[in-house]
Amino acid sequence: MTEQLVTVETHGDVAIVTLNRPEKRNAVNRELSLQLRRAFVANEERKVVVLTGADPAFCAGVDLNERRDPKWSDTLGAEDAQHWLDTIEAIRRTPSVVIAAVNGAALGGGLTLVNAAELAIASGRARFGAPELSFGSFPALSGSSSLLTVAPKHAAELILTAEPVDAFTAQRWGIVNRVVSHDELILSARELADKIAAWPAPTLGFAKRAIHELAQRGWSAALNEGVLISALTRRLT
Repeated sequence: MTEQLVTVETHGDVAIVTLNRPEKRNAVNRELSLQLRRAFVANEERKVVVLTGADPAFCAGVDLNERRDPKWSDTLGAEDAQHWLDTIEAIRRTPSVVIAAVNGAALGGGLTLVNAAELAIASGRARFGAPELSFGSFPALSGSSSLLTVAPKHAAELILTAEPVDAFTAQRWGIVNRVVSHDELILSARELADKIAAWPAPTLGFAKRAIHELAQRGWSAALNEGVLISALTRRLT
């Protein structure tokens, strides 16, 4: 029987998806990646998905033990990277608004998950980093996604030092929206999720699309498309 590496709780229009590999600090292996992708696809009708990890970590990155397997090869490595990228893209494409509830270390692949979410709340215990350079590798997803979501010099510090930053630094840098006590993390994420879930699903869908697409446009193009999306959402309410 396949081990349940991702669990899902549903509360009306909100789903709580939990990485459930605590003995490995929720490090991502191929099976966890697959289960995570399936969890998001299966809950696309939920307006909001809260993504968290089973304590003590949020996600310590990709499971390096898989790569130490004698059967590992460059070809398998490329396939595995594509598998993880497909999971990240599934999270980005879901119509649900995603809130990362970061309960502990979010390193490498864990930081990528935080960057993929529209919103993030961190426990004071959380740490954020892209340690891949210390392994002799550029942080392909965590580094690249950080360059797209925070100021370039903050992203450069994460990449070039390979050192984690604490939750309050992450808040100042814009990696997370707010920091709360560890005991209040899930409650705070649920409260935010319920507030967002009060809006009509079509309106949320257009808003999420706008958040992703307009950030990549120039000033004039972004404002013009914003006007069009605003008109569309008004017709839906």
